[in-house]
Amino acid sequence: MKTRLFSDIGADAATEVYRYCLGHALEVLNISALDVEIWLTETCSDPIFANHHCQLQRGFDLGERMLYALRQGLATGTDQPVLLIGSDCLDLKPAHLHLALESLIRHDLVFLPCVDGGFAMIGCRRIEQSLFDGVIWSSSSVLRQTLKNAEKLKLSVDMLETVRDIDTLQDLNHYPELRELTAS
Repeated sequence: MKTRLFSDIGADAATEVYRYCLGHALEVLNISALDVEIWLTETCSDPIFANHHCQLQRGFDLGERMLYALRQGLATGTDQPVLLIGSDCLDLKPAHLHLALESLIRHDLVFLPCVDGGFAMIGCRRIEQSLFDGVIWSSSSVLRQTLKNAEKLKLSVDMLETVRDIDTLQDLNHYPELRELTAS
């Protein structure tokens, strides 16, 4: 849900933006032909999730929830890297996922950074408990703080191209299809 947009466009329009972005993310994942798990904040019977393996997020803040999901993905015993993507990035393409997986052959972590200082995707071969310690979520320093932690943990990092995610009215204005969606 795009709660930061509620005050600007209203709950109904913010929900429509969320569904549109989620649909895009699911389409990218389907095209990529990767094994996918959807991590939800609460149980949901929405048909959009019908063909996907859904899990419930665990943790107090975003960092704890991401850490848990990444650890679960790495604990499958397949020795495969794990990618975790947000559902609010219309710039995400299947190529980003494949580039990230290629990068993880040589690096411990890979990020798809966002123009606002966050990231739309993190990939890992291994994860450390303190990677997200002290990160102030929903701030412009999310990526910088995470990278500082990665450096302390001696994790090698690669960065993909910078993209835009959708958190604010200004972000919406970069996508005509979203402006049309919220115009009513």
